[in-house]
Amino acid sequence: MKTIKTRLFILLWGMLIPFVTANCSGKKTAEKAGETETTTNTESVIQVSTPPFQKFVVVTTEKAELYKNADTNSPTLVVWNESDCESDFCETIYQWSDQPGKSGFESGEENIACEGRVFPVLGEEGNFYKVSTTTKWCNIESAYIPKDCVGDIESAPIKADVLEADDNYFKCRVVKDGKYKDIVLIDEYNELEGEYLHVGVLNDGVVATPLIYNIYSFQLNDQKEDIIIDNTEDEISLKYSKSMALPAEDGGESYQIDLKKLSEEQIAKIVDTVIQKKPEYVEYMYHFPAKGLESFIYNSK
Repeated sequence: MKTIKTRLFILLWGMLIPFVTANCSGKKTAEKAGETETTTNTESVIQVSTPPFQKFVVVTTEKAELYKNADTNSPTLVVWNESDCESDFCETIYQWSDQPGKSGFESGEENIACEGRVFPVLGEEGNFYKVSTTTKWCNIESAYIPKDCVGDIESAPIKADVLEADDNYFKCRVVKDGKYKDIVLIDEYNELEGEYLHVGVLNDGVVATPLIYNIYSFQLNDQKEDIIIDNTEDEISLKYSKSMALPAEDGGESYQIDLKKLSEEQIAKIVDTVIQKKPEYVEYMYHFPAKGLESFIYNSK
């Protein structure tokens, strides 16, 4: 995966912010668990790998380093930020500390392994855990963190009522029965990117959302049809009528689609559109009773 500067990943920033914020507030496992398995407890039309992460650790020190090898003398993971960037979305580069910087970028002060951040464990070597470090901006898949800098943290299966709770930063609907049982529709709105509808599946207590299964959505007052899906461009868009709208979470004059009003036929139309694209990267959302919902990126190939 190349360094992310594409519109797709930038527009997913709204979904990542709450997890990054939560992360920084407060036995050996398989490297590629369930790589070829697909969901078995549902007849969902979205087929993804079973939840790949089984063990997690949380950073317990004020500042920890992520190492290239299981050795504190090896290079550390660092971030470089685009210089003189006046945009809301400036490019960042993650690389090892022994690599030269790139022209137009400056060394950042970001504490990647900040206290409270959760990492999925891929394995262990001596006094180190090998952890997953892939994000929408970081193309380095793994690094090593000293065991004395982290502690175990337990996850619990996500229930539909947790996803559909009113206090989430997103609006959500989980399909309870029928052909589309366990399909998860997550709708977000923020002032910078607008509205996006994410389509995933609740599988073994974890929400799996292929990163390309996202639809740019907006409301049109004069539209007669409830929903119209446009799949002619690189990006899928969904236009919905005023009758399908409700006020957005920001409390302004913006609107979001009312997921509860979507019929089974309309849900089918949405799902059948997005699954035409083969996913490579999947975002897996886990529930940690001690912290809440957290998401991690996994290369499904």
